[in-house]
Amino acid sequence: MNHQNDSRISVRIAGVSSILAGVCWLVWISVNGEAMEDSPRITKLSQLMMAGWNLLLVPAAIVLWQRLRAPTPESIFLYTICGIASLSFWAYGGATQGITPALEIVYLFLSGVWWIGIGNSLTKQQKALGMFTLILGFFALLDAVLSFFEPMPFYIYVLAAPKLPLSIIWDLWIGVSLLRNDRS
Repeated sequence: MNHQNDSRISVRIAGVSSILAGVCWLVWISVNGEAMEDSPRITKLSQLMMAGWNLLLVPAAIVLWQRLRAPTPESIFLYTICGIASLSFWAYGGATQGITPALEIVYLFLSGVWWIGIGNSLTKQQKALGMFTLILGFFALLDAVLSFFEPMPFYIYVLAAPKLPLSIIWDLWIGVSLLRNDRS
């Protein structure tokens, strides 16, 4: 197997795993809520989905780093590290039900830095996806800031609510984009 085939396989894995991350989000939404308190199985499924939607994005983070690093390798590497750290913290916190307020602020901040950093670079290649990624990053940073200043009135905290549905759309969009542009 040559390098080009290895790279194409990596891109396909990243695309499929990103789509599966979006599916994990949707499953989590459908099982999350009051039913979790009544069923240990639902609680486990919810924890698994939370870990899944994060860990399944790691291959995409790596492929995006490979694709976007040419013009500014140091900054794209930093953004990717922020993204992978965020995904790891969020997966750990969700899987262990160990999301503390401080951990939440850290992973929200890191994810915002990642999405804004890669979104800026993506706009040069795929304008719509890049702009969407920037918007998602800004909502993640807003969520981090609002989480830092908790408690606050709910109506203020709702300002960051679009981050969750935008994240689902991003997972699916980046997955489809990677599969459609399966090139090295």
